[in-house]
Amino acid sequence: MTRLTTILLFFLFTHSLVAQGDREKDKRIEQLKAQKAAFFTEKIGLSSADAQHFWPVYNEFSAQKDSLNHLRWRIRKDLQHNMDELSQSEKTKLMNQQMDIKWKEAELDRHYHQKFIKILSIDQVIKLYEAEHEFKMRIIRQIREIKAEANQKSGPSEETGLTS
Repeated sequence: MTRLTTILLFFLFTHSLVAQGDREKDKRIEQLKAQKAAFFTEKIGLSSADAQHFWPVYNEFSAQKDSLNHLRWRIRKDLQHNMDELSQSEKTKLMNQQMDIKWKEAELDRHYHQKFIKILSIDQVIKLYEAEHEFKMRIIRQIREIKAEANQKSGPSEETGLTS
């Protein structure tokens, strides 16, 4: 009975840690979204009326773009981790899927560009694209700084050869 209780407590404890980690991740994502909204609103110069029309469309665009990025990431990881096990036809199929996703992203960008120019002035659309790039670069820079701090705390480690 003690062994069963120990196992049960272990599973409950690990489950609560995972759930807590998920909550922290969700909280960080929400904070990042709020920072992004504030940054974009300022950079683009959105009035409250513009913002009411813009944000639902932009959030829809962003969700679809994230979905495509996630799918592309999964395919890339599948190729990396299973390169030796995959047949040539499977590799070709996965690479074709990667190319299809790139086309879908381009179509998505084009479709939402048309929506954005109906909501915003052309100057604001230009500022939107600049703000997207600048925000992405800020996030990359923050990630690099966090990694550098972690490396300094833990000491030198092997490089993976991958860059962020």
